[in-house]
Amino acid sequence: MADIFCDQTQPDWVQQECGSELGGIIAIGLIKKGTHVGTNDTERVANLEDDTYWANGQTDSPPTMFVIQDTRGSLAAGTPTEEEGFGLVPTERTGDDREAIFEALNVMDNRDFVAAVNKQREWGFVYVTAGYDSATGGYEAFYVDNVSIYMSDMIEQSIKTRKRWSGSAKWSTDMTPGLPFIAPASIFTT
Repeated sequence: MADIFCDQTQPDWVQQECGSELGGIIAIGLIKKGTHVGTNDTERVANLEDDTYWANGQTDSPPTMFVIQDTRGSLAAGTPTEEEGFGLVPTERTGDDREAIFEALNVMDNRDFVAAVNKQREWGFVYVTAGYDSATGGYEAFYVDNVSIYMSDMIEQSIKTRKRWSGSAKWSTDMTPGLPFIAPASIFTT
């Protein structure tokens, strides 16, 4: 029986012939403003993939990193920002606005945490997807900085539904997507 997933090295812009990258936001990470993540992408990825880096950030006094496991959410395509072009180009795109929407449980226990998150600016934001990397045992994730987070309690009419936090993370970019890395399963999943 053939494995439906395989390791395959392809040049940029050539689709892999097997496997898939699963979506859905299954966990998020919040990094307080001023926390050193790295001075370049290579250092950032090394830190973000290190479970000790996350564990230390969560146990700092006060904590500088927070992980919300067992979420559900999505990230839509960005909305480009545009301005009048120059020369023969009528319109130029100069950046984009992004928004990730997520939900999490434990409404009764996390009021103070949500209030603190809502009142702080410029978070580092990690969104972890269901894409599993069997080589490392982690999950495909992305990092962005200078993010505004907002969460609020959400209670539906049906008594068969659960109370939950509904949140959104908004940021703007220079049209560079989030930094991909493999999030340690020991930190982001239960």
